Amino acid sequence: MIYYLFILTIFFLVQRYTESFQIVWDNTVDFDSIADEEFSRSGQVRMPNWFFIFPGTKWCGAGNIAENENDFGEFRDTDKCCRNHDFCPDIIEGHQSKHNLTNPSFFTRLNCDCDEEFHRCLKSVNSHVSTQIGHIYFTALGTQCYRNNYPIVSCKKYSYLPNETSSYSNTTNS
Repeated sequence: MIYYLFILTIFFLVQRYTESFQIVWDNTVDFDSIADEEFSRSGQVRMPNWFFIFPGTKWCGAGNIAENENDFGEFRDTDKCCRNHDFCPDIIEGHQSKHNLTNPSFFTRLNCDCDEEFHRCLKSVNSHVSTQIGHIYFTALGTQCYRNNYPIVSCKKYSYLPNETSSYSNTTNS
């Protein structure tokens, strides 16, 4: 429970104060150097990864603290899910643009295929830790993914809400 409160506190602080600078995760940083940094000059602040890694894992959190790609923590199966998620090939870093989309958030946004696979993996591990990781990532942090399936060419079916498409075609052959 304390870890949830810690994560939520960090989340709200980050959301409130990261509009003017970007956080860079760096395992070589110590707390003294964080306090000495001038945010306004560099536009970046370096934070240690280990501070935001879920206990008992090396890949679940901001970045990783693994020595190599086969280095896992105590919760190996959950850690493997997080490692695979970290290697998603299609991402939009915080405050960056790609695919004609801009990510205004501090958090990296991933292609929905990667987030869906991460969700399946955590559910298949079916442990207390994998459930906690899933709850933090998908619920508490409120992360968002994106899907590159535009442009919408025509609406195939409307929902009950006015002017909302519930089924669409993104090809000209519908």
